[in-house]
Amino acid sequence: MQLKERGASGRALVVGLMGAVFLGVASTYNDMIIKGSGVATWNWTPGAIVVFFLLAGVLNTLVRFVHRPWGLSRGELAVAYFIILLANTLTGRGFSSQILPVLTGAEYYATPENDWASVVQPHLPAWVLPQGKQALWHFYEGSPSGLVPWEAWARPMLWWGIFALALFLTMACIMVILRRQWVENERLAYPMVQLPLAMLADDERDSVLKPLFRNPLMWAGFAIPFVMGSINALHNYFPFVPTVVAYLPSIPILRGMASISLTLSASMVGFSYFVPINIAAGLCFFYLLTTVQRGLWGLVGWGDKEDAMGAYSQYTEPDIIHEAMGGMIVLVVGTLWIGRHHLRDVLRKAFYDADDVDDSDEILSYRHAVLGTIVGLCVMGVWLAATGVPPALVPLLLAVAFIIFIAISRTVAQGGVANMYPPTNPPDFIVSGVGASAIGAKGMGALAISYAWSVDTLILMMSACANGLKLLTEVKAAQHRRLFAAIVAVIILTLSASIGMVILLSYEHGAINLSSFYFNNVSQYPFRFMAFNLGEPAGPNWIGWVHTGIGAVVMTGLMVAQHRFVWWPFHPLGYPVSCVFGGMWFSVFLAMVLKSVIMKYGGPPLFRRLRPFFLGLILGEACVGGFWIAVDYVTGMVGNTLRGIFFG
Repeated sequence: MQLKERGASGRALVVGLMGAVFLGVASTYNDMIIKGSGVATWNWTPGAIVVFFLLAGVLNTLVRFVHRPWGLSRGELAVAYFIILLANTLTGRGFSSQILPVLTGAEYYATPENDWASVVQPHLPAWVLPQGKQALWHFYEGSPSGLVPWEAWARPMLWWGIFALALFLTMACIMVILRRQWVENERLAYPMVQLPLAMLADDERDSVLKPLFRNPLMWAGFAIPFVMGSINALHNYFPFVPTVVAYLPSIPILRGMASISLTLSASMVGFSYFVPINIAAGLCFFYLLTTVQRGLWGLVGWGDKEDAMGAYSQYTEPDIIHEAMGGMIVLVVGTLWIGRHHLRDVLRKAFYDADDVDDSDEILSYRHAVLGTIVGLCVMGVWLAATGVPPALVPLLLAVAFIIFIAISRTVAQGGVANMYPPTNPPDFIVSGVGASAIGAKGMGALAISYAWSVDTLILMMSACANGLKLLTEVKAAQHRRLFAAIVAVIILTLSASIGMVILLSYEHGAINLSSFYFNNVSQYPFRFMAFNLGEPAGPNWIGWVHTGIGAVVMTGLMVAQHRFVWWPFHPLGYPVSCVFGGMWFSVFLAMVLKSVIMKYGGPPLFRRLRPFFLGLILGEACVGGFWIAVDYVTGMVGNTLRGIFFG
């Protein structure tokens, strides 16, 4: 009972926010200076896992050993993890690393050859961009004096801060609205919550050291990726140390027009152990089916690139991309339809204060969650219209964005998919579907800067919020209404720390020297996309709409089969992500086979007994990345990414 009363206490919030700021600074410094394994790249959020392991497994254990009442309770640790988890998504490949390249690229990379000075720059909204050529040149190449011209950044960062708050708080509000449906009604698996839950669990011994950390099976699983990753890390220090790889040669099919990758990820095997077998089967089957489709398209000469779409929509043939997007739309619409009774209750509580609907266990009342969603969307809509998005297209842009966000969050919560690109992104979808000729120059400029928030969704706050709310539900942390204020605080503090760190490092070292990916590629993609579409404006891609419709019809059929036929073996969740699922399928397949054998010959008791081993695989992979980042920081090593072992 005491643990239940101690949840969002003052010290839990302070510890969580301290961890959030630390992670924001450390992750940014790693990406820009150390260039080690990315701890804020994918939705499995290894940075949060490492920080939480240090907090719950090391620091809190030591404090409890000295004087048990001083230690954080189970609920307080869950609250701290929730805050740290959200912070992990705002750094790395999140918002803070995308915004600065996009805001500066059009000015710095304008040349007489590309003529961006006359083609691109006049159509960009100046009020959200830093001004001053010298300030931008010193940002990219380093300031001789070492001083930062904060006055050039203050105004645009204020406007972007308003947009970021509206964006991320809307994500949180939507997850509050959907939490009960996903967690309690549908009982999604939430594979990525299993490790923090196990790190918090107690047993009858009530030992200072949590049972997971006393389990030898966990440490056996932990050792596999940790040892393999450490061998590769040592190779970067001492070339005579051999390297270890966790992949097999790809299997070419259909005369080499496509290939099936065979890559192993310890963390993905660990997550997939907790995924229902039919979902794992769907992820594998539809990946293989789409790979065959790609091969057939290549064999018959179909599938030329759609030049009107940007670099982030060029992962595979455009027909397959449009089909996947159609599937993603139906996934979200179908998810909302399945939860229609819950959504009706939410609206009744929000607008009529229905007494039969209880929202006391949410971090925000349904009234405030619905109001927050409406206000957030309105703020973003006005903001986007002010930047130049045609008012008629603002609802479409936001609808596509949040369909993608919800679909990714659903895939993470239900399928444990750590590595997934969206098949396309909102600006590209708008240009392809409506046509650049109907958008205009100002609209194309606004869509170009929308790349800063809507395109690179490899790590997403909405999916982290979904996982965090599941954890809080399981732990039953009290005083949870304080957490919404903590979400506001973590957004402001983490973004300020991370973006401020990038600005400081850029004026000290030159942004182009920090990361060629961000400050060469990312900073140019939006404006190449814009310049091409202004130079060769096209109308709507009707063939793309046809394939979107085909994908929607296929997904509808798959969802009907899943709900009507008990014998149907392949869950439709795998279809929308099949074209961007990458090499993870083999890890999912291996975990599915192991789980099937375990359940057949040992049943649920053996499944539960072996859980710590698979949790160890996840923890070991996260910790080996974090450990060698710390070592590299001390030694000055750069670029020690542990590729092939660390999935980040």
